[in-house]
Amino acid sequence: MTLRTKFLIFIISIALLSGGASIFFSKRGVHSILVGEVAKRGILKTTGLPGEIASAFEEEDEDLLLAFLQEAMERTEALYAVALDERGRVLAHTNVVEKGKVYQDRATQEALRSEQPGYRELQTAGQTVVDVSFPVWSVQTASTEEEFLLFGGKELKETTRLGTLRLGLSMAEMMETEKRITLQLAWILAVTGLIAFGISLVSMKKVLRRVRILVEGTEKIGRGEYGAMVQAFSNDELGVLARSFNQMSEGLDRAHTHLEKEVKLRTQELESVIYTISHDLKSPVVSMQGMASILMEDYAGQLDEKGKHYLQRVIENANYMEQMIMDLLTLSRVGAQKGSEPVEVRSVVERILDIHQERFAKKGIEIIIQPTFPRLLFDRAQITELFQNLITNAAKFMGDQPCPRIEIGGRESGEWVELYVKDNGIGIDPEYHDRIFGVFQRLKDVEVEGTGVGLSIVKKIVDLAHGTIWIESRKGEGTTFFIRFPKAEEA
Repeated sequence: MTLRTKFLIFIISIALLSGGASIFFSKRGVHSILVGEVAKRGILKTTGLPGEIASAFEEEDEDLLLAFLQEAMERTEALYAVALDERGRVLAHTNVVEKGKVYQDRATQEALRSEQPGYRELQTAGQTVVDVSFPVWSVQTASTEEEFLLFGGKELKETTRLGTLRLGLSMAEMMETEKRITLQLAWILAVTGLIAFGISLVSMKKVLRRVRILVEGTEKIGRGEYGAMVQAFSNDELGVLARSFNQMSEGLDRAHTHLEKEVKLRTQELESVIYTISHDLKSPVVSMQGMASILMEDYAGQLDEKGKHYLQRVIENANYMEQMIMDLLTLSRVGAQKGSEPVEVRSVVERILDIHQERFAKKGIEIIIQPTFPRLLFDRAQITELFQNLITNAAKFMGDQPCPRIEIGGRESGEWVELYVKDNGIGIDPEYHDRIFGVFQRLKDVEVEGTGVGLSIVKKIVDLAHGTIWIESRKGEGTTFFIRFPKAEEA
């Protein structure tokens, strides 16, 4: 899953959660406000009614109470009205079947205890109503001149709770209002969410673009392009990271340049030593070969079979040493390129096959050359040396293959040229894949001619051309050597 996808999932999840939570809590808030408004409207429309109905409560006159209840219903458009005494007994109800019942539910008990008008949302007869309650008090006033003077006028002398008046106010209109407000709120949140989502997408694209630049920078470093820089757009965390990356890249470039110089110096010293040793050894080895050959030709009749055997071994070992010295000299000269030129790889391969035609025919090796070959800008001598070693190496390790075959081909793309040499020989165990390019490295369980330097020469040629070489092989399944060079433009 890409970082972009993760960001989108995160943003959408946050938007859905926050939008859903906003609608939920906003709806609850709107509902609470509207319930309060319905209750307040009912209380305002019945102002003074509890005082007017007090005498009816005192006398428990059902007809008079019903008249007041009916008036209250008309004022407030209530669904029901009920008069309760101080114990919760129904004195009068617009639904006459409720007369005489004693209500002991929680809403009734709270209404009986409250000394102020209150309201509560209830479910009754399948409808949601706002149940508004009013305490009803009896009022005794100053009735004599002495009481009037004592209380300073016609003020309360004593109050007694007579009961409670309850009205069930319809919420139908309020519910419609709530639906409209909720729908409008949902539209507002949706539009706001889309705008926020669009802004988030734009911001995310900017952030991801900067992250992508950093990723491309790390890929360049991974390809060995030390010193690659990325642009630091701002002073935020990504800007700090970009500047840190540039500092790291500069440090790697300096370290790599220093190491390359050190390696080049040590390689030159090593090549010089190899060249000197090989050159100095060549003369005595050639002399040894010559004298041993003369002994074998002129004095063979004076030697017994054991002497001939020893002399033959001297000649064979001298030949082996000469070949090794020549290979080491070739290895030491690989770095001294004469210059690149356009090379038709197919013609180079055909020339090598002509030289070894009799050898391959003797072993019954079938040679397959792909019809199309890439054109390469390279040192002709070194590309010849490369294919010479790969092709002869394939021929050496055929084993007992009844139908030996070597296939040679290549292809090119916009940035690189790929070549390969494939055989169906004995194959190479994966544990040896990285070791076979070392000097004098040979497969331990295989006895074939050679000095173990050929693949080292190939590897050095490829490395100096900034190419890559790898193999695909398993024991008993043949081997394919792949070589990839960066494509160079012809001058």
